[in-house]
Amino acid sequence: MDALEKIQGTLDQLTGILKLNTAIDEELYCEVVGSFSKELKLLLQRYFESDEKTRDHLRPYLNYYRQLQHYLVFLIQNDKILQVPHHAEILQTLSFMEKREQLIAEIYIGFSEAQKELLAGDFRRILDDLLESKLRKMKK
Repeated sequence: MDALEKIQGTLDQLTGILKLNTAIDEELYCEVVGSFSKELKLLLQRYFESDEKTRDHLRPYLNYYRQLQHYLVFLIQNDKILQVPHHAEILQTLSFMEKREQLIAEIYIGFSEAQKELLAGDFRRILDDLLESKLRKMKK
């Protein structure tokens, strides 16, 4: 199974959990979020092992999934939210999940292209030079 399909399967599970009309089982939620995080880590590993064309394809998804991970972890950190069915934060997270393709097309593709440009151009060279200079000073 493709890594993007696998991570989407886990997100489908999370969607089902978040749509419950009862308090959400915190242990189950944490377990599925943990699976999502592991799959995201594998997707990131695949990204670094891929050619440039594949990286360009994966970059918007990675940026989207990393943002989603922040939402999911926020719900864990504020576990009282999980006890309130259809809490505003849960609904916001569900909306973010359900609008995945739209958000990727409208926001994350452009963001990822700008990110790539920033990190591939003069900024990257200047940053590398600055870091190298700082490292030399630290070694002295």
